[in-house]
Amino acid sequence: MKHILILIISLLPAVALAGLPYEASLEEMAASADHILIGRITGVDMVDARGKPVTDKLARTGPGLDNTIRLRIGVDEVLVTNASQVPTVLPVPLANDLHYSLGQIQSAHKNDTRVFLVILKGNDFSGIKPGVFLRPISDKEKAMELYHASHP
Repeated sequence: MKHILILIISLLPAVALAGLPYEASLEEMAASADHILIGRITGVDMVDARGKPVTDKLARTGPGLDNTIRLRIGVDEVLVTNASQVPTVLPVPLANDLHYSLGQIQSAHKNDTRVFLVILKGNDFSGIKPGVFLRPISDKEKAMELYHASHP
């Protein structure tokens, strides 16, 4: 029994790390990036499964619900992209299996003037992982160094 307990305890760190789907290191983000931008959150919106706007501030996301909350990112500067054109505003989805209401996220970002490093992938400009795409602007130099090292 003692050996089984020691085995279970020794495996906990690996299980814990495997269970972090909403986190990514700067190294992982830069290596997966197709686009590195400088931008700010200019708004928050929600769409249903058909892409139809949802305006009810009490509307929620979460398991079994078909709504997606998106942060509207105003692009100030394009540092790196593989796209022929980057829109001036990008609706980037948050993880839709977390329990949030539209009003809650709108309130959290109301009057938010912070500038971010925005790291995205794909033709649809999505997060590296669901909802994982914003980094402090202070990460710019390191992110660019890591990006160029992983994209020779």
